[in-house]
Amino acid sequence: MKNIGYGRVSHLESAQGYSFDTQEKRLKDYISLHDLGQLDEFSKEVLSGGVEIRKRKVLSGILSEMKRGDRLFVSRICRLSRSILNTLEFVNDCKKKGVEVHIADLGCVTNGGVGQIVLNVLSCLAENERLQISERIKVQKMYAKKERRHLGGALEFGYKKDENNKLVPDDKEYFILQSMFNLRNQGLGYRQISDEVKKKFGRKIFFQQVWKILNRPHNQQLQTVA
Repeated sequence: MKNIGYGRVSHLESAQGYSFDTQEKRLKDYISLHDLGQLDEFSKEVLSGGVEIRKRKVLSGILSEMKRGDRLFVSRICRLSRSILNTLEFVNDCKKKGVEVHIADLGCVTNGGVGQIVLNVLSCLAENERLQISERIKVQKMYAKKERRHLGGALEFGYKKDENNKLVPDDKEYFILQSMFNLRNQGLGYRQISDEVKKKFGRKIFFQQVWKILNRPHNQQLQTVA
């Protein structure tokens, strides 16, 4: 019988100094408190809690090597997974192998007792919170897009950001953008417009990008002006 601990931090948590030592100490205290022997191994992994357990090299490797009667210890439920389905599937896989799973702030969650009931409830709450956060981010992005605010990454062709992070016309690129609409109004195709822009302005814009740029709703006003 082996007692194996598992610790995980995300890349961001790792950069912020979150410690594996804290997780390991918590597991040792839990094992000692419940008179379960000692921690034989402590394996660590740095990745997001959103990564499926079967795709985690360390945790999936631990499960494949564990035998009936072994125990797996984690400090908190979020160290396993942020997904309720993923967490419950993993716990069920452990039960089938005869492996006990202990979460330090819940207890044993594979014996069908209170620990497992609490696990189910907390997993549901964690999943619900994640969905709410995801929805808030979507709404924030939608409003930012409406207000023409820069959302990060490469700047949209024809625009630059001002001191308030709002997208405003970039004089040089905006002139090229107007010229592209002029060429389109003259009946040129997107590939031809790409060639003309390269000839006149020395800018290589692939015809697929030309199509995307000219068909953006907020650029359509230039079609009538050009």
